[in-house]
Amino acid sequence: MNTKLYKEGIQHQVHPLKRMMMLAVLLCCVLSLTAQEDQWERNRVYNIMLGTIRYTHHDERMTPGNAAGQIFKGVMTGKTTVQAVHHEEAARNAIVRGLSNAYRYRFTERLAMYDDAEEGNLVADALITNIQIMSESRTYKDKNGKEHVTTNYKGVVEATLTLTDAKTGEVVATPTFSEQGTATSTSSSNHEKALSDAMNGLARRITAWLNTTQPLQANIIEGDAVKKEKQKKVYIDLGSREGGFSGLHMGVYIVKIVAGREARQQIGKLRIETVQGEDISLCKVISGGKEIKTAIEAGEQLQVVSY
Repeated sequence: MNTKLYKEGIQHQVHPLKRMMMLAVLLCCVLSLTAQEDQWERNRVYNIMLGTIRYTHHDERMTPGNAAGQIFKGVMTGKTTVQAVHHEEAARNAIVRGLSNAYRYRFTERLAMYDDAEEGNLVADALITNIQIMSESRTYKDKNGKEHVTTNYKGVVEATLTLTDAKTGEVVATPTFSEQGTATSTSSSNHEKALSDAMNGLARRITAWLNTTQPLQANIIEGDAVKKEKQKKVYIDLGSREGGFSGLHMGVYIVKIVAGREARQQIGKLRIETVQGEDISLCKVISGGKEIKTAIEAGEQLQVVSY
């Protein structure tokens, strides 16, 4: 037998197998990279900037001293309402804080418009329609006949945002926010606290609205602790790279495809306990432990969304 020909024959038999293995490895790499790209895209961070800001009562000039005087007058007469024009800058700062604290938006002072902009980046124009301090006083006598005055203060701030796609110039949303803050005092000093609380509420509400429109998303990748037939802890594929943090609350959903459409059914809630890497976190199940355990065992696709 020709040994050389025999060896060449064996090599020709092995080569197709090697090629198949190489193709399989290459396919796995491509699928892995595609999955990573999809994972990064699901929590893509957009830029957002504050454009023009107007206050409808901007020209109603009143100094802080005059406003305090009107409030004090209200303590004496029972009721008063003051348009707090001198708090316009505080309202602007509250709007900026609200835009800055969202999970998937990065606040910037400058943003490219139209042709140079990336799709999904937003410009937020703001119209502040109301910055108001109201007071209502009540006079009463104690058991010794001594007269006292108690005043309840209410701070109100209202604003509408116009969110425009920086690339297309299309208006995508016009959310309106109205927030209140309250305080009680025996003097006029707490009216500032009531308005400050309202401003803080405005910032939180804007952030919450943005987080609702663009929440953080992930998937349950493995169950962890189980107790009494209930899932107590799970792992999700969200970590430090995409903005996961300890304390983040998320809803748990079963995802199904119905007639080519994605349908979601909420079955529980969880909270990130520890971020353990760039793309993994350990979560505590807050509710729906039994349903989550059943779904994991059934091999259901479980998606988690921040709220």
